[in-house]
Formats: sequence, C-alpha cells, structure tokens
Amino acid sequence: MIRTMKTINKYFVGALLLGAATLGFTACDLDEYNPSSETADAVFETQQGIEGLVNQMYYNFRWKYFGREDPVLYFEGAGDIWANIPDKYTYGMQLTRFVDLQGDRGQVAGAWNRVYDNVNLANAVLAYLPSTQGLKEEARNDYEGEARFMRAYNYWWLVEWFGDIEMRTEPTSTPVYKAYRTDRKVIYDEVIIPDAEAATQLLPVNPFNGEVGRSTKKAAYALLARVCLARAQYERAGSSEAWAFYQKAFDAAKYVMENQAALGIKLYKTYDEIWQAKNNKTNTEYLWVVTHSSNSTLNKQSGNPNRLHMYFSPRLLNRFGNVQTATNWEYPRESVLLCPTYYLLNLFADWDLRYDVLFQEEYPVSADSYTWTEADVNSYMAPASLAGKTIVKGDLGLKVSRKPVTDAEREAAAQNGYVLLGANNIYDLRDGKISPMGGARIRDLNPDDIGGVPTTTFVATSYPRFRKYRIWDRDPNGTFLLTAANAQIGFGDVPIFRYAEMPLIAAECQIQLGNPSHAASIINDENMGIRTSRILKPGHDATEMKVTAGQMTIEWILEERARELCGEWLRWFDLKRTGHLVDYLKGHNPAMRGDEPVDEHNYLWPIPTSFLDKLENAEEFGQNPGYNPYTKK
Repeated sequence: MIRTMKTINKYFVGALLLGAATLGFTACDLDEYNPSSETADAVFETQQGIEGLVNQMYYNFRWKYFGREDPVLYFEGAGDIWANIPDKYTYGMQLTRFVDLQGDRGQVAGAWNRVYDNVNLANAVLAYLPSTQGLKEEARNDYEGEARFMRAYNYWWLVEWFGDIEMRTEPTSTPVYKAYRTDRKVIYDEVIIPDAEAATQLLPVNPFNGEVGRSTKKAAYALLARVCLARAQYERAGSSEAWAFYQKAFDAAKYVMENQAALGIKLYKTYDEIWQAKNNKTNTEYLWVVTHSSNSTLNKQSGNPNRLHMYFSPRLLNRFGNVQTATNWEYPRESVLLCPTYYLLNLFADWDLRYDVLFQEEYPVSADSYTWTEADVNSYMAPASLAGKTIVKGDLGLKVSRKPVTDAEREAAAQNGYVLLGANNIYDLRDGKISPMGGARIRDLNPDDIGGVPTTTFVATSYPRFRKYRIWDRDPNGTFLLTAANAQIGFGDVPIFRYAEMPLIAAECQIQLGNPSHAASIINDENMGIRTSRILKPGHDATEMKVTAGQMTIEWILEERARELCGEWLRWFDLKRTGHLVDYLKGHNPAMRGDEPVDEHNYLWPIPTSFLDKLENAEEFGQNPGYNPYTKK
C-alpha cells in the first residue's frame, strides 16, 4: 500500500498548489491553499519532500477515478458492450451515448483537470529530483521511473481523449493564461514513448519499499506496449512508420510474455482465481493496480473508495425474499448502473468458461423462506402459477439466461418455484429487430411499444450480474474487502494493467505486420494465458477454442478483447484506436429509443469550457471539431 496520508500530508498542500496551477485551470485555487512558509524548492529538495511528491502522483486515481462511477460511464459505458439500464436510461447519457456531450460537462472538466494535475506533479518530480539531497541511487532511479511512467500514462489518456493539446514538460507553479496546441504525434514521440521506454529501464521488478500500487518494470513494459499500439493509428495503414510502432509494441508485450517469472508474474491455474477476493491484494496477474485501503485514513474520502462491486449489479435486493443486511454477503449493496449488451453476452461460445466466471445467472433466495405474492409474480411478468409457491433459503428464486426461453420453459420454472427470464424478455429480439452486426435494443419501458416492458416490472432491472469486481466474496483468510455486506465502502485494488492484455496486443501487432499465423500461435499458446485449458468448460474439446490464421483479423481481436478485458477501462480506447467507435456502438449497442447521435467527431472529447474560460487566447486554442464553438463569456 502506498503510504499516502501520513507520509505526504505535510507536502500535500504544496503538491496541490502545483497541480491546481497547471495551465491556469482555476486561478482562484491559489488563494484557497496556504502552503507552509517553506518554499517548494526547499521542501522538494529533501528526501521526505520528493517522496511525498511522488506519492501524490497516484492520489487522484485513488479518490476520483478507478473505483468510482465516472470512468465506468465514459470508458466502458461509451462503447458497445455495456448499456444504461432502462430506468436510468438518461443517466449520464452524455457520457455513455454522447447525447448532447459538450465542453460544459463536469466529468469532462474533472478528467482534464485531475489528469493534467498528475502530469504537472510528474514534471515537478523530474525537475526537483536532480537537486534532491540524500537520495540513494536506487531511490533516485525509482522516483524518476515512477514520474516518467505517470507522465506517459496521463499524457496517453489526455491525447487519446482530447487530441492535440498543450505539451508541458516543466512544472507550472503560477497561473498560465495562454495555451497552445501541440500535435498529438509530437507528444507521443517526444514525451509518451520516451518516458515509457525510460521507465522500463529505471523501475524495479518489485514495487519500491514493497508498496503495492507503485509502478514497476512489468507495468512500464505494459504501458510501452499499449502506447506504441495507440501511436500506430496516427500513421497511414500499412506504412513503414505504422509498422515500426507495431513492432515496438510487439517487442514490449513479448518481453512481458517471455519474462513472466522474472517479472513476478504467475498465471493462475483457473480463470476464476484471477477474480477471487482472496487474490485481490496479491494478484500475480495484475501488472499495475490502483490501491484502496481498509484503513480509512488512507482514503481521501473515507466513505467513497472502491464501489465497483455496485455498478454492474442487477436489482436483487428486496425481491423474492432478499434483504440487505451486514451479513448477507450473497446480495451486497447495489447501484444498478450498467447492464451487459446482448452483443457482449453472445460473444462467449458454449465452451468458454469465462462467461460462467464473469456472469452470474442464478440467484438463490437469502431469506429463511419466501412465498411468492401475486404482485411480485406480475412484476416479473411470470406465469400466474408461481403465486403462492414457497421457497426457502438457498432455493433458486431467479434465473436470467443470456439465451431466449420459451413460455413452456418459463412455466416449468414457475412450477419449481422460481422466475425464469431469457434474453428475449430483456432485449427486443423480434424478427428484424436484431441488427446485422448482432446487436439488440433493451426492451423499451414504454408499454405502448409492442416490445416494451411496463415500468412497474422487475424485468427492466434484471440481467446477468457481472462478477469481475465481486469483492463481496469473503476471503477465507479474513481479508474482507467490504466493511459489511450492505456497505458501499469497498477496499479492493483495481487492475489498470493486467497480463492478458499483453498477448492480445502482441497478436494484434502481428496481424498488422502481416503475420496472421504468428498471431494465432500467440493466442493458442498454453503459456500465454488466452486460449488455454483454464477457460475450457468440462466436456468440451480443446480444438473448439483454438483459432486459425484465417480468423486473425482486427475484428476478431476486438471480440476477444471484449471477452477478456470487459470492464477494465479499455473499450472506448479500443474502439477509437481501431476506427470502430461509431459503427460498433450503433451496430452492437443500439439505443433503446433510437437516440444514437454518436458520429465521427466523438473520436475526440470536447475541450472543457472551464479551461477555455481561463485562457486569454481561448478562441485561438479552440474547441475540438463537432462540438459547440467556444464563445467567450
């Protein structure tokens, strides 16, 4: 665990002063913080001061992003594999469906400000480090490596989101009222890639001082692979320039794949072990994580650390006898925000064990006993014969299948005391309604639509539960990742880089380099962890999951990345990088009511209005194409 509060509280104000002043985000912020009488030069030239500054680089990710709602909406929801649930159809729609997305959205400004804060903090570390006194070489190398890693990661995020932005490599400690755009390729070539390369050489294999959450050598190689893959999109397809970046990305991914033991990576024997709560804090397939602590003083907002276990859940509480208590671990706190698309659920073949690990379809009753009322039966649009039937604790109360079910199957389930819902009850699968690309709308809440579901039903909030962040699992060793089963306060670490991304990057690069056979061999290699025996269901033959060179296309890679990396902050970036944001969003995730304004301009997000408001040359800096032109107030 990074020693966040006790170590850096003394220097927290100074670091915030530096961050808030970056590019003159909010000039008034300078009046709101009062750093000590010591100058920044004096503070950060000490070992304790520079260590506090290094720690501060990670802080925004812990309290503002990974574990919170916003990135769930704009990294995963703004794609083709997750959709707003029906009764939150308009919630965050600017982020998930680009409905009237403009620069005045608070989430856009928040990301811009906080991510640029991290860039400025990294710049400050690099600026002060040469004059810091008393540092051993090991610490000096590590701090430089961490700063370069963080600057590269944050600039990657900013450039991919906002395009040509201002490139700053020196810390800013006073308000700046003019800004000028830099070509995104220049930012990649002069900062992002060189920083990632330097980090691979500077960072240690194990986190400095054993503090989980710090960047390490394996994280740096993973970052290098990711950013070189992204950089290739800005060169002409098939050009030698593009090939050079694909080769560099491949080499970085290959290094991780071929040096698993040396880098401290160990693949679990079963796919389920990756996501078990007992392995969360010591996960051997995570390459870099954002940490959350059970010590509330280490979390900026003690009541709001990791809440990912809530956002992908269907509505299960207070239905068929389920109640929320401090000890009812089967049904923890729910937020009910996003549901899987029909397209995502059907990407998994019958042999693929990953579906069973990642999605829960069967829900037992948690009460001692429950008798179905007519009202609840009607709310699930279930057969009338279910009313009056009693089920006891542990009995099946609800099953939500990703496959269509017949009325006869639903009647048989009712006779056995439970509700059965199929894909045809949740999604509009009528003839002609499934898109040519395999997407289907969620059934509209409007009862006037023949495919609609009345708002009074429970069907609208019923779907398979995503279990990748199932920190409600109780670690038998006693490391609980929730304060209580009914709490929203979670302490699970959140993976930002995971090993499985590396062979997928390597295979994608080989496809782009014209070597589909090599790509297939990477996917099929038992030591690489993608199409291996650990994801094969019993009773199926290994030949069912193996791929051929003929299957190796970018479209297949996107399918496999959806299966393997769903919910891991990458889907919007994947669709952008491959040029499939618009067609995949419309074809795989058709909006429930047809409001799909996404178009080519959404390959970039709008520049925040609050940033432009501070600039003297706002019109010169300009808004990104396709958004409302900036007008000075």
